[in-house]
Amino acid sequence: MSRLTGLRWVAVDVCGVAVLAIASAEDRHETDRWGLYAAVMVVSLLLARHRPLLALVLSVAGTALLHLPEPTGVDPLDLAVLVALFALAAAERPRRVGAIACGLLLAGIGAASLARPVARVDAVHPPDTHAVAIRVEKPTGRVVVEPVEPNWSNRLWESSGLMLALAAAYLLGDNLRGRRRHLRTLERRAADLEREQRQRVALATAAERARITRELHDVVAHGLSVMVVQAQGAAAALKRHPDRTEHALRDIVTTGRSSLAEMRRLLAIVREEPELAPQPGVQALPELIDRIRAAGTTVTFTVEGEPAPLPAGVDLSAYRIAQEALTNTLKHAGPGAGAAVRLGFHAETLEIEVRNDGRPPDGPADVTGNGLRGIAERVRLLDGELEAGAGDGGGFRVLARLPLRPVGAG
Repeated sequence: MSRLTGLRWVAVDVCGVAVLAIASAEDRHETDRWGLYAAVMVVSLLLARHRPLLALVLSVAGTALLHLPEPTGVDPLDLAVLVALFALAAAERPRRVGAIACGLLLAGIGAASLARPVARVDAVHPPDTHAVAIRVEKPTGRVVVEPVEPNWSNRLWESSGLMLALAAAYLLGDNLRGRRRHLRTLERRAADLEREQRQRVALATAAERARITRELHDVVAHGLSVMVVQAQGAAAALKRHPDRTEHALRDIVTTGRSSLAEMRRLLAIVREEPELAPQPGVQALPELIDRIRAAGTTVTFTVEGEPAPLPAGVDLSAYRIAQEALTNTLKHAGPGAGAAVRLGFHAETLEIEVRNDGRPPDGPADVTGNGLRGIAERVRLLDGELEAGAGDGGGFRVLARLPLRPVGAG
């Protein structure tokens, strides 16, 4: 609650107390106890919002001070009891506190009603119609008025209005308390959902960044590796075979432009300005292999089985796996190494195998590098299998099996 809002509520409380005090003063009972009673009730009304239990104790004490010694009519300041009980039932404290207080008040009113003295009937005290019986004697027809002591049911009935008012004040306060707790529960749930939504967005953003990082690595590493090999060949053939040098330089330009185009597409995704260009797939593998051959590396390409349409994720991943494996061949297999690419279509899986006959690795395959790690991540995302290591006849071999069914399908 802000300071300004708190001051407004204080002003409302003061105005309400002033109205009740003025109304009570105009109908003031001729008793010396009224001044103390009014002071106690005013203090209880001012405390009801922040200290409801203390306010209820003070208001009950003030009411008893005025009404118990000598029964009088209802005073406007008696509303302080109802206000304090309502505030206690609506307060953020254990529910049993308000229920016990209401029960004690109802029991006290009932006990006071039953213990009330019987009115006397004499010349000084006229008969009370609530405490007399009227009968007609026969056969004289004389009317006889006799005092009677009210039974317990009559006495409780006379106090039923006050008891109903107290019960209504408690129930209204308890209902308000329940609505507040329900509203806070809804607010907490909304905050939890918003926090979960932010976490999902953050996770999706991180996953998308990782995907774009893999794509950039594949594009840049492949393009630069091909360009470096072609530049080396062009430098070696510059004097002896000028025609080959020109051809190698044209291939360098083509490869550079292709890599730049793919990089622009990926960066456009980051800038939320995607270019609607198709993603590469297995249909683009012949073009990729031609670029590798143009760099001076011998590459064979075989297809086993009947080619069939592939899911988009499998299609792109198969291309990137072959691209990364061929890039590693250019970078690590050594000069004069050749490569073989095999694409195997099966009923439930697609196999991509890339092997080379170059220099074998010194030890076990290192999957911590960006190249093999990117391949492993792609295979894992598709729930596939990956084998990477030294080939049977030397060199290095990468074999990936990608399922053609959706991930998680039975």
